[in-house]
Amino acid sequence: MAPFHGTIGGMTRTMLLLWVSLALAACARSTASQREGEAPAMAFKSSLAVLLEHRAELALTPEQVERFEQLEFGLHEKNIGLQQQLDVLRTQSKKDNRPWHGGYMGGGTHDAHGGKGGSMGPPDAEQARAVRRERLERIDSTLRQMQDNDTLSYMEAEKVLSDAQKPRARELFSQERGKLLKQLEALHYRLRKGDY
Repeated sequence: MAPFHGTIGGMTRTMLLLWVSLALAACARSTASQREGEAPAMAFKSSLAVLLEHRAELALTPEQVERFEQLEFGLHEKNIGLQQQLDVLRTQSKKDNRPWHGGYMGGGTHDAHGGKGGSMGPPDAEQARAVRRERLERIDSTLRQMQDNDTLSYMEAEKVLSDAQKPRARELFSQERGKLLKQLEALHYRLRKGDY
């Protein structure tokens, strides 16, 4: 029976090592993606990432996949600075104890607008409200810039899609874009309501 137990133990160790290797590989990919620009992932997927995720369904050719990956890299380069701005704005909102739940996951760096605590008189309170409103407007503007960049990249991607591929690709684009529009609508509602 000893050889049998030894075999089971060896299999267990092998499976454990395999699991650890996969976990480390996933961690390495995550760390590498954050190391470039030191920024976490976006709260909404790019249209190109969605198309690549559905490459089998869309029957993308190797040439199309290569082109989409190039466009995705270029889009990332355009949006990474905007993403970092969103991280800072989100952190500032947290310091005011009035978090906005859209935008991007992860923390920022420092509060560029102040965010003073303690008691405030009416003039200071109004000034603080003005700062919060301006911050929400900047979030809206930054998200729209990222949305515009994403749209331009998708339009470039469509140029290499066949007529048979375009309807489903446009459907996927609309579904993902709808998630971002919901975030923007919630933000606009807060601005109209004065909830800042």
